[in-house]
Amino acid sequence: MHRRRIRGIAAALSALLALVVLSGCVRTDGDLTVSRANTVSGTIQILGQLADESEASQQAVVAQVTTIETRALPGLRDLAGVTASAVTPEPGWYGTELVLDDVPLASFTLGGTPLVTRDGDEFVVAGVIDATVQPDVPAPAAEGEPRPGAADSTVRLALTFPGDVTDVGGSEELAVVDGSTVTWSTTYDTPLTLEATASATSSAFPPWIWRALIWGVGALVVLAVAGLVTVGIRSRHDG
Repeated sequence: MHRRRIRGIAAALSALLALVVLSGCVRTDGDLTVSRANTVSGTIQILGQLADESEASQQAVVAQVTTIETRALPGLRDLAGVTASAVTPEPGWYGTELVLDDVPLASFTLGGTPLVTRDGDEFVVAGVIDATVQPDVPAPAAEGEPRPGAADSTVRLALTFPGDVTDVGGSEELAVVDGSTVTWSTTYDTPLTLEATASATSSAFPPWIWRALIWGVGALVVLAVAGLVTVGIRSRHDG
């Protein structure tokens, strides 16, 4: 399989995960759909865990997620087709939701490099998430133990393509493929290698083709019935 390495993704996401460690528990969730027209739509949430219900705690989380967004997704909220709003998806968590509506793939970048590229009839995504190489990341208390805060600081990215995901490499055990969707999940202390290829063309007939087939079959049935009725009438007259 042909793979195009997107090196900027590694630096951007590693920096994001390092910020998670330094600032407290953070969850980053992305659900994006790539279109045949080379655009991306969907949502990205960057959420921080509130220490309490005070305004000061909320402001601290805002500063936290803003720093992550600025470093990992520079300029995204300023693009046409992107709206940003504050969200509280569940008690104890607060942050930013970015909604993308047909944003050109070339404009949607992580660390200045496109997340998804097109190669003929395929979409290619690749990168490395490894926060353990970043400075100031706390070490495990003992060898073999998880790093502090790892269980609560996560990154999840789901990409849906027009056609099926045809190949997933790298950290395959951390990826789940469901037809045309591939989802990666990791914690900041588990390096993740992203390698995937998906079809840029739909693997199923579009709805208008199904409608045309239904109407066509229906018309043939009507014509066949009309023909049989005509033959029957003529047969009676001839008799």
